[in-house]
Amino acid sequence: MPTLHQYLHCPYCVRADMTANYLGIEHKKSYLLNDDEATCHKLIGAKMVPILEFDDGTAMGESLDIVEKLIEMAPAGKKLLPKTEPEKYTKHLESVSFEINALLFPRNVMIEQPEFATEEAREYFRKKKEKSLGMSFEEAFDNTEQYKKAVEVALADMPAPPLPAQQMNQLGWNDIFVFPVLRNLTMVKDLAMPDELAQYVAAVAELTDIKLYTDLAK
Repeated sequence: MPTLHQYLHCPYCVRADMTANYLGIEHKKSYLLNDDEATCHKLIGAKMVPILEFDDGTAMGESLDIVEKLIEMAPAGKKLLPKTEPEKYTKHLESVSFEINALLFPRNVMIEQPEFATEEAREYFRKKKEKSLGMSFEEAFDNTEQYKKAVEVALADMPAPPLPAQQMNQLGWNDIFVFPVLRNLTMVKDLAMPDELAQYVAAVAELTDIKLYTDLAK
């Protein structure tokens, strides 16, 4: 049985996890500590997740490559709907990528998650992400309203992807690109997401057995 090494908060990991769940591929889920560089380097020679490890000890990284491999491993008749211009959705999220990171990075360590089970793992993440943001997590969190407003404007302009129910309850490649980021935004308390987008997030989460952060939002 293959093992999917991942972090709960990582949108790239969600790509792989949602695919494996949807396709019904039996697998083990392994949540690495965020500061566990050794396991990553041992498996694929780099500090990155997700990692798909096979029974023979070989492994592969890169989320989209893993999705492709999972499709190959899927039962007959199981596949993803083809990619159809996901950028018409993702461009809206990319336009506020800094603001999204500023909202999510501090919250990632505020919410109880397996990859941050130790103080060392939390500090490892904090050090790297504060450098990326150019500010402390405290400063980023204090500016929540500013960043939230920018993200809400982008979400209001973003078209809602089709619901699974509108696609014979099938998952598509577009969902692989769009859903993980929207799912992570559910950790921001009182973020105004248009009803159609919220319905989309809830429906894909149910279809792919991915938990939302709504009840844990900060």
